Amino acid sequence: MYSRPTARPTYRSTGKKALPDPIHIGHFMAILVITLCKKILMIDTSVKIGVYLIGVMLGSVLCDVVDLPKSFFSNKRNFLNQYFVKQGWGWTFAPLLAFIFMTSFVHTCGNMSLVRRHVSRLGVATFWWYVCTYIMNCVEALTGACTDPQFTDKRSCIKAEKAWLGFDISGHVFLLIHSLLTISEEVKCFQDWSRVKTVLDQENVKEMKRLSGREVSQGQISYQQLTPYIKLVVVFLTLLCLLWEFMLVISTVYRFHTLAEKVTAAFIALGCWFISYQIIYQNKSAWAPVLPGESPLQYTRIQSKRKVF
Repeated sequence: MYSRPTARPTYRSTGKKALPDPIHIGHFMAILVITLCKKILMIDTSVKIGVYLIGVMLGSVLCDVVDLPKSFFSNKRNFLNQYFVKQGWGWTFAPLLAFIFMTSFVHTCGNMSLVRRHVSRLGVATFWWYVCTYIMNCVEALTGACTDPQFTDKRSCIKAEKAWLGFDISGHVFLLIHSLLTISEEVKCFQDWSRVKTVLDQENVKEMKRLSGREVSQGQISYQQLTPYIKLVVVFLTLLCLLWEFMLVISTVYRFHTLAEKVTAAFIALGCWFISYQIIYQNKSAWAPVLPGESPLQYTRIQSKRKVF
């Protein structure tokens, strides 16, 4: 008996894209950590300024109204105060120096003249730290008096283990806010960091950005080699910011200084930030340090948002 041949089944393409390869758990965790760090660090600086100023005022009022119980943090000799806050500018300076140098070396394609102008911002911030703390000490010495009238200067008064009572502007509040605002501005160049690679990989990047083949190659190699280290520094800066903000709360709510002394310190730090990032670095003169992220690649989208006041 004749039988019909069995028809072969036909398969139609569904048109769906192939699934990507599964991501490694370590890579996923790295992406998650960096995303979280960026959420913390990239809060708008103007928002942070408002929070810090209001926080210092409210914390100081709370300190005067409520007598907080003694604790580990109420002791000036606690571990965090002795080894972190008192050495605070060193803790801030070192990772920022590494961050600014590496990021600027990448996005300027190894142009050391531009790299130096980026790093010079840290010199300005260090100048503010040194000059302001010196002036604060002078103000306290000139406005104060010793609890023992026979000592007329602060040095001899302290040496005799007496108390010197003067207008003691809070160095801790100044240093912490100064460090926090500096970090907040400097890390903004990392916000669009992946676009550095996108720009460098464009076929016509040399013509569009007026770069030589050597500069493009230098930028691509530097991005590949330095980005993992830049991300590590970003994680460290995030942890440092969280510590500085916590210690700012501690310095505000405990009676180390008066309300006027803490608020004055906060406004001095704000003034240093304003003069630096809103006036000096906005200047396009050849002698002035440039803004964070300023690059021949023009990869960042934050340049047009600099003015906040």
